[in-house]
Amino acid sequence: MKNKVVIQGYPGSFHDEAARKYYKTDVEGIPADTFDILAEKLNKGEADHGVMAIENSIAGTILQNYRILRENNYWISGEVYLRIQHNLLVNPGVNMEDIKEVESHPMAINQCLEFLSHYPKIKIIESKDTALSALKLRNQPNPYRACIASLAAAELYGLEVLNESIETNKSNYTRFFIVGRDKELYDTRKTNKVTAYIRIPDKKGQLLKVLQRIEDHNLNLSKLQSFPVIGAFREYFFHMDIEFDHIDQYFDLKDDILEVTSEYDELGIYARADISDAIFAKAKTNPS
Repeated sequence: MKNKVVIQGYPGSFHDEAARKYYKTDVEGIPADTFDILAEKLNKGEADHGVMAIENSIAGTILQNYRILRENNYWISGEVYLRIQHNLLVNPGVNMEDIKEVESHPMAINQCLEFLSHYPKIKIIESKDTALSALKLRNQPNPYRACIASLAAAELYGLEVLNESIETNKSNYTRFFIVGRDKELYDTRKTNKVTAYIRIPDKKGQLLKVLQRIEDHNLNLSKLQSFPVIGAFREYFFHMDIEFDHIDQYFDLKDDILEVTSEYDELGIYARADISDAIFAKAKTNPS
């Protein structure tokens, strides 16, 4: 039975790839044009889980998705890292000198500007999704148009890879959360990471007290992201990722953090992803 998950994008998108990588099997991806629509579909019960990008090594943190997580009280059951490789795709038989237009998502275009700068006469067209651009090119063959999308999209839609790995920065990876509506049981033998958010009073040194407790317990704070509390001047939420070796280490720390925070909420306890294949994946360098 296929895992049914809501993805931001369409089959062949990077969210689709991330879902397949995480579940290590075939999945049925339910497309959503935006992250807010992803949340709507998840809340309606169209799937038990959604795949949501949370940060990119080049673009940084996707702030709106932390808001979506908090407002919907989603539970994070896992994470996955994906190496982002952009490719120039065409209908079979089209050559580089034929191309007059290139279509893709704005972020993909921005990450391929160095390659595109070698072709200043090519018109750039923005779309909602990389895979959607590939689907459009399959359904509406055009000898003068190319798109930027994944290798999975090329295979899925029968397109030819004219140039592989055209992104400017080859150390380009995205972290995705696997999220659901309900809190889930977790295997204490395998979990070694927690995502939580705290709210602290507007007092001198209050955040430092939290950080000092993490240091005292010798645990790793791998991410700290601040957000203002709406309607509360100079008060902030802080999203934290904390890594540990055994779940008891985390619970001991949690007891101490509760003493210096006005609010504490876990968003997920899960096994941290292996990032080696995403970060150190070798990409081919193509001549411009």
